[in-house]
Amino acid sequence: MTSVPMAEPESNEYRSDFLGRCVVLTPRRSSRPHDFVPCVPGKTSLPAQCFFCPGNESKTPPEIERVKAPGTSEWLARVFPNKFPAFGKSFKSAYGTHEVIVETPDHSKTLSQLDEAAFARYLGLVARRLRAHAHDKKMKYTCIFKNEWADAGASLEHTHTQLVGMNVVPDIIKQEKRLCASSCPFCLLAVDDKYSKIIEDGPFLAMAPYAPRFNHEVWIVPRSHTASIVDLDEASLLALARTMRTVLRAQDQLLDYPAYNILYHLAPHREKEFHFHIEICPRMAKWAGFEYGAEVVMNSVKPEWTASEYKAEIEKLK
Repeated sequence: MTSVPMAEPESNEYRSDFLGRCVVLTPRRSSRPHDFVPCVPGKTSLPAQCFFCPGNESKTPPEIERVKAPGTSEWLARVFPNKFPAFGKSFKSAYGTHEVIVETPDHSKTLSQLDEAAFARYLGLVARRLRAHAHDKKMKYTCIFKNEWADAGASLEHTHTQLVGMNVVPDIIKQEKRLCASSCPFCLLAVDDKYSKIIEDGPFLAMAPYAPRFNHEVWIVPRSHTASIVDLDEASLLALARTMRTVLRAQDQLLDYPAYNILYHLAPHREKEFHFHIEICPRMAKWAGFEYGAEVVMNSVKPEWTASEYKAEIEKLK
């Protein structure tokens, strides 16, 4: 579903945010002609052939951890090393680890279709893996991300999340750490009217960023100055799960299950001066020469539209 304004399209607008991300909002381009018709992706692989489905555990590297179903040996979620790691303990200059979390044994489900308890169980597993990585003093940071569907970078259809423990801290995280050390801009988002709010009640905000790089991009930010999800108690993990699930359900209903990435921006290991946030980035448009040449993103969907449409969809889902 392509978002278009109800009234005459507004003029273009150049925006940048406190992270230095630059975009030009181009609402008039939302009505430009296309030769390619988007289609909703479907899962074509069979569970019997899927590396991540129950019964095929031998097709993955040896398991690191699993969450068992009560009273059975069956698993509800599991973690194992990536068979094709980017970082590893045997790599001198790329020391680290690369793991896969399979959030559900159900081949047909996406993350938005998990219930709140399963979603919170998944986030709890992420937190435990982060704590395990922090025990290795050589590992400075763990990059956590989710690629859903091929257009977002996934090579397998069964929904999963990846964790890459690294011996370096990415530049964007270093930048956010510097910002959080003074007057933390993430703490001010709740009262910053430039950021269009989607969910405002509870300990986590969901909002459309002021300078979004992706159509319908949403940020989820804790109200309190919290460094990482490892610092959340059980009730807070459940609240985060509820907020993320609500946004993803609205996204999938509004945009017909688009390809998307989830990007976790968390504190470096063993550091606390940070304010974490999570970016949910639908891949509705492709970057082209302008984006790569100018490092400025063209976005035809204004964040104000995103907030309005998501709030309306959330109301329908209640």
